[in-house]
Amino acid sequence: MNIKPFIPHPALQPYVLGYAFVELEELITKQNPVHIFPVEYTVICFALDEQKLIKELHTNEATTHPFCYVGFLNKLRSFETFTKRLVQIYLKPYGGYKLLGIPQHHFTNCATNVEAIFPHLNAMVNQMQDNAGSPEKVVDILYKWLLQRLEQTKKIYVDRMAYACNLIQASAGNMSIPELCTKAAMSPTTLRDHFKEKIGFSPKTFSRIVRFNQMNRFLCSHSDTKWTQLVDKFQFFDQNHFIKEFKYFFGCTPSQLHKIGELSFTGQLLENLDIQ
Repeated sequence: MNIKPFIPHPALQPYVLGYAFVELEELITKQNPVHIFPVEYTVICFALDEQKLIKELHTNEATTHPFCYVGFLNKLRSFETFTKRLVQIYLKPYGGYKLLGIPQHHFTNCATNVEAIFPHLNAMVNQMQDNAGSPEKVVDILYKWLLQRLEQTKKIYVDRMAYACNLIQASAGNMSIPELCTKAAMSPTTLRDHFKEKIGFSPKTFSRIVRFNQMNRFLCSHSDTKWTQLVDKFQFFDQNHFIKEFKYFFGCTPSQLHKIGELSFTGQLLENLDIQ
């Protein structure tokens, strides 16, 4: 996998983690699928190659839309067919709500055709397809569109949500909901409603995703760590709780992790891009 990062426009940096041109050279099959784990960001994708079919493993779900928005995932997704060349925009947890202006619970665990959200983008999509041979030109077109969106959504405020998300991330997903409510100055009901609208999941689910990502990054650089050490380090209740969470997000138990294959799309992005 080749990954070329781009730095976001300064005006977009409060909401955008980064851009990248991603090229998959590996052979993708049912036996060697692409794995995508839950992460702490959402993604806008534009496929650059003619083969735009993305098909999920063991399901009939597939998409051929070149321009998609992927909301938060809360479990592992694996794909037997995947676009080989694409430009991706990585949005901060609340960036999708800020820039799209649409409640995020509509987008969880799925890829949505951006043209279905904004039908007037047909000319822009055609322009990106005409420039598919140049990722830089496609990125420039997307930059300009997001700057227009930023102007159109200037009355949408996400500062309180950004603060709450930062608190969760700073605590590695281990801050209790009562403590989060106190520090964010919101009642449990208000906090839950804000998260459903602006993130897509509850604060508890988002916290679980954050903890999983912290653990996943730690495992990438400390592969010899004993599982019992992870239970303590990431504050799981006990080993059974750890295994249950591990299986939920990785799709396998710790002892089966080596069977998942080498093509971890999410893992390679984390290693190659500063989007943590």
